[in-house]
Amino acid sequence: MSANCARIRRARPLLGTLVEIRGQGANAERALERAFRAIGRVHRAMSAQESTSDIARLRAGRRAGLDPWTRRVLERAEEIRIATEGLFDCLACDFALDGIAKGFAVDRATEELQAAGMKAGAVNAGGDLRLFGTELQDVYVRAPGAEQRLVDIGRTRDAAVATSGSALLIDPRRARHMRVPAGVTVIAADCMTADALTKPCMLDPGRAREIAAQFGAHVLVFGAP
Repeated sequence: MSANCARIRRARPLLGTLVEIRGQGANAERALERAFRAIGRVHRAMSAQESTSDIARLRAGRRAGLDPWTRRVLERAEEIRIATEGLFDCLACDFALDGIAKGFAVDRATEELQAAGMKAGAVNAGGDLRLFGTELQDVYVRAPGAEQRLVDIGRTRDAAVATSGSALLIDPRRARHMRVPAGVTVIAADCMTADALTKPCMLDPGRAREIAAQFGAHVLVFGAP
């Protein structure tokens, strides 16, 4: 097999899950290493558990010295908060960016793979998936509430797919209590958007398609409320 068509797959524990990266192209080992470094940067900057992270700084009322990537995620989170009328709100979780940062990390890793010349590949971080390349790929997601069951959602390419369950879902509205579905899958152009949209789509399943459509995305709801 020549260097130009080399295929490679690696996995590492990051972002509170197992991140798997696979790709095809020249300089595969170097490309994957760059991708994992990008994910590591997001992990260090946006972990809610690390005392030296940007999340710890924000919770202490300090915005100086934030990683530029953290600022990008905060800006996108605010755009989505406004578009969803507060259904997605990081302040409701005390600045925790868990519901959007993982998707952002997947996007940055994908960019690194493409910049290194990878022709096709995928980054999968525990329910957040980004595919790139010209070939259609089969996509399976674990059904929220029944993770042992894989659901075939079809074939796609150059797309992001994020699946979230409702087990740890926080409703920023607090006073309102609604039955929510077991979970949703959102398919979007980028993984940061797909990851974030899973939350408002679960909180208002009746408007899930409308919410997703604002961002050119599609949504699948598992277990109607």
